[in-house]
Formats: sequence, C-alpha cells, structure tokens
Amino acid sequence: MEERETEKILITCDSALDVDEDLAKKYNIRILPIVITMNDEELFDVEDVKAQDILDYHDKTGELAVTSPPTVPQTFRFFTRFVHMGYTVIHLSMSSGMSPAYQNAMDASQTFGRVHVIDTKEASVGGAMLAIHAAEMRQNGASSQEIIQAIKSMIPRICIPFLIDEMEFLYQGGRASGLSAFMAGLLKIKPSLYIDSSNGTLVVNKKYMGKFDAAALKFLNENIKNGENMEKKHFILAHTGCSQDFLDACVTEIDKLVHFQEIHVIRAGSTITSHLGKNCIILCWLNKS
Repeated sequence: MEERETEKILITCDSALDVDEDLAKKYNIRILPIVITMNDEELFDVEDVKAQDILDYHDKTGELAVTSPPTVPQTFRFFTRFVHMGYTVIHLSMSSGMSPAYQNAMDASQTFGRVHVIDTKEASVGGAMLAIHAAEMRQNGASSQEIIQAIKSMIPRICIPFLIDEMEFLYQGGRASGLSAFMAGLLKIKPSLYIDSSNGTLVVNKKYMGKFDAAALKFLNENIKNGENMEKKHFILAHTGCSQDFLDACVTEIDKLVHFQEIHVIRAGSTITSHLGKNCIILCWLNKS
C-alpha cells in the first residue's frame, strides 16, 4: 500500500497522437515531438512547427513536409529527464503498423526499469483518447500496472473514422494513385478511412459524394447514430483546418445524436495533417465492448 501511495506516474506520448496543448496542460501529459523536415531543415513538431505550417508550406511550395519518428537518442533523453525526477513513465506510442516510433521508444526504454512503452495501434486522436483515460486513472490513484492493463484492454474498443475532403496529399504521399485522386476530384468523392486496431493500419471504408459539408453530416450520422455501445464520457472531434462555423455545426449534430459528457474539439497535429491535408475530420470514441 505504501508503494502505491508514493508512486509518481507520468503519462507521455509522441506528438503524432494529437494530444493538443489544452489537453496536455489539463491532464499533465508530456509530449515527445516527432521530427518534421521542410526546406531540408529538421524541426521539432509542436516546439518549432504547428499543423498550419504544414499546410502553408504545401501551398507555397507544392511539396509535402516529411515526418520522421523520434530517434532512439532523442527518446532516450526524453525518458531520462523524467526518470531522474523520480517518475514511473507510461509512454503511449503511435501504431507500430504505421511508424517505427514504437520500436525506437522500446529501444530507448531498455536502460530504465520504470519506463513502460505501449503500442497504441492508433494514430492521431485515437492515441489522445487513450492518454486522457490513462491520465484520469492516474489522477484517481491507480497504479502504473493497473493503468497499463486498462489501456491495453481499451485499444480494441477505440473507434476512429476519418473523412477526407481532397486526395491530393494522399496522392503526393504515394497512398493513392493519380487516377483515384483525379476521379475523386472529378466526382466529388470524399473517402472515409478507419484504423484497424488489430494491426494498427489505415483502411479505406466508405466513399461519400458531394460537397464536404453535406458529406460530413452523413458521415457523422452513419458513424454515431446508434450510440448504445458508446462510452459517454469523452468524444473527440478533430480536424485539419476546418472553419469554426463548420465545427460548431458538427458539434450540434453530434449532441443531437448522442449526449457525451465532454466533446473535445481538437486541431489535429502535424503528422496527420501532412498525410491527409486540409479539411479532414476525425471522430474518436470508446466503445463499451
């Protein structure tokens, strides 16, 4: 019992999991920045670069910013600081199916006995949702092992569908063919994607037709109209640069469909923005089973 009372626990995650500044402050979550290359210059996400900078860079140059996972030495230094402060660190990493970030964090953690790395099998706010729950458990006095066990059990219950306005970034990044991107633009097709939590990879789901605002309302309704199996405490609506009026309309629609205690509206970070481009929306919730 004494060990449980004195255990200092810190939740950390890499910046690809889109824990924004407000959430990081509210829940005392520390962020390990990914590396972003623009104009042949390596910069740190959050510290040097914001998501809007990614879009501005593309508008100006026609090129995509390149994202790289935190290196092993960078991650080692990050962990060292908190271990020396007496913390047991629970680090949430972007899906190993999408990035080497998890393996780098595992390699960096080997020196320490009190650093635990979790492969979230998620990206963007799927990881943020797990970080929120981990931080709340810490606030409520759970031990590190209880938090780790609970977070791992939540991973298969995370739902995180995406809706994309334009496929230009996917095409330039090699994730869609030129013909697919051309036809999507011609026919005003808005593809939706989701993360397969069994392997942490991005999968194409359904395609919506028409203007983005109308497609988004259909997307919202089809994904959350039956909320019986949803945990009602937290819901996340993330976006890559959508207008405030549009976001307000989305929140109103979500609240009509299912009443959540908190709807977090988050500007998605540099990683997901660099892959999906502007006007993407991302939903995230936790299912009961």
